[in-house]
Amino acid sequence: MAIGCLATTATFGLALVWQSTQGTIVPYVVEVDRLGAAQAVAPATANYRPTDPQIAFHLARFIENVRQVPADPIVLRQNWLRAYDFTTDRGSVALNDFARENDPFARVGEVQVTAEISSVIRASDNSFRVAWTERRYVNGQLSGTERWTGILSVVVQPPRDAERLRKNPLGVFVHAINWSRENAQ
Repeated sequence: MAIGCLATTATFGLALVWQSTQGTIVPYVVEVDRLGAAQAVAPATANYRPTDPQIAFHLARFIENVRQVPADPIVLRQNWLRAYDFTTDRGSVALNDFARENDPFARVGEVQVTAEISSVIRASDNSFRVAWTERRYVNGQLSGTERWTGILSVVVQPPRDAERLRKNPLGVFVHAINWSRENAQ
């Protein structure tokens, strides 16, 4: 009888240790108003699809991270690393190509660029049209203003581990990038 109780206790003890080592990720979606106050908090369901405003927010941040050139090279590097957290492999290739052709790090300290997002609108089921204005500053003085438009194809892939959940909680990834400067008239 005592040996049976000891075996049962040991089995339950091992099961408890095994269960405690099994981590689970439960993503939550928190909707906030314009002032940042939480409006709704709920666990994300398996088939959760981010709303257009949520996707638009992430795409606007993505464009700001990639197109802006701050005076500080550390901030520029952090912006680019954050942008890569929001790209698929194909999107990363597009960013790499852009960086090779227009090395943003070569201009640090000489030129600063700001990007002000004017609109993010759904263009199709999987893409959004983003419009923004870039302002270039040389020695602290405005040297030029350009309007840009881009079509960003997105893929939604729910996060599968804690690190991805922390970096990209909604799983919105840029899959393809096509941007161009608008002609001034």
